Amino acid sequence: MEGKVAMLMRKAPYGSVYPAEGFRAMMGVAVFELQLCVIFLDDGVYTLVKGQNPAALDMKPLGDGFPTLPDVGIKEFYVHDRSLAERGLAPEDLVLPARVVSGSEIEGILAGCTSVLPF
Repeated sequence: MEGKVAMLMRKAPYGSVYPAEGFRAMMGVAVFELQLCVIFLDDGVYTLVKGQNPAALDMKPLGDGFPTLPDVGIKEFYVHDRSLAERGLAPEDLVLPARVVSGSEIEGILAGCTSVLPF
């Protein structure tokens, strides 16, 4: 796989395997030193919320792993502005700095990618 890979994180962090598998896929892409951008939209924005405590679900907080991604070379993080606003969230509620972008900006980002992996 050459070019830039976009990973779309659209699902809530708990209740399905998609967010955890997306995180594992990010780590796999990083191992191969491929260029990657991660876009959080819809309920996927909840994945980045600070202070997650899913102990009642007998799970570890998924959001704790995301701040480590820049250490493995993943540095492009985007969050959909409307998805944040609809859920009453602000950029300071997130565990890592992500660039807040509009839907049309996401379209432009995706246009510059050769592969898109939805989670």
